[in-house]
Amino acid sequence: MQNRQFILLTFIVLISCGVLVWVFNNYLEYENQEKNEKIIDLYLDELTGLVNKNRNLVLTASVLLAKDEAIKRCLKTNKRCNCFKYLTKSKQGLLDTLVFDDLKIHIHDRNLKSFYRLWSNSQDNDSLSSFRYSLNQVKNTQKSLSCIEIGRYSMLIRGITPVIEDGEYLGSIEAITNFDSVIKHFDKKGVKLFILMNKEYEYIVSKIKFKEEQKLKNYTLLNETNEDISFLKNMEFKNTSYQKVGYFYLINTPIYDLNHTIIGYYVLKVVL
Repeated sequence: MQNRQFILLTFIVLISCGVLVWVFNNYLEYENQEKNEKIIDLYLDELTGLVNKNRNLVLTASVLLAKDEAIKRCLKTNKRCNCFKYLTKSKQGLLDTLVFDDLKIHIHDRNLKSFYRLWSNSQDNDSLSSFRYSLNQVKNTQKSLSCIEIGRYSMLIRGITPVIEDGEYLGSIEAITNFDSVIKHFDKKGVKLFILMNKEYEYIVSKIKFKEEQKLKNYTLLNETNEDISFLKNMEFKNTSYQKVGYFYLINTPIYDLNHTIIGYYVLKVVL
């Protein structure tokens, strides 16, 4: 009888210990997951803040450029040859402020055609109205805006301001930057940021030839990297989420255009 009681008591103690270990492990796992999710939220907030900062910077730059009488004169006289000198000086002044790593300037005429791209020797006078919705909005509202939009030279951060003189709409001017400063910011923290553009929009980017390694299944990788990106090849993304892949986490969040259409994804590779 005593042996039975001892065995039963031992069994109960073992079961209780097992339950306690299971509960404790689950508690630790929950705590660790909660801690990781807080870190993930911080990274997402930081990413949003940096992108918004760049949007505000290019918006401010475009507002300043639109006030330049020389720019107005270029559009009024339709003389592109004068633009280079004026725009180069304006660009250098903005770069000297040290708030930009890179800056492109693009002027559009009143018919939403490319008037002058400061970074390109080829001035095609190509029509932008069919895919640059921001330009249509600026013309219709005659108000400045900033956005992320896909154009001939990739998916970029853009600030656009109407150029107006005596109530007459002459065209618009655009200050543009890429995502390099944001990528570098996270690099310093040991976090990799990948900028993915939906592959269906690749036809718009007619002035850039992407390398084969940048072409994923459903996306085009915009930033060049020497890192192994095989983990991105066949990934499917939906809204803001994260997943554990091997020893690291992939955090993804959508990139929206002016119409709130998802045109790509930010993907952060984080070791937690």
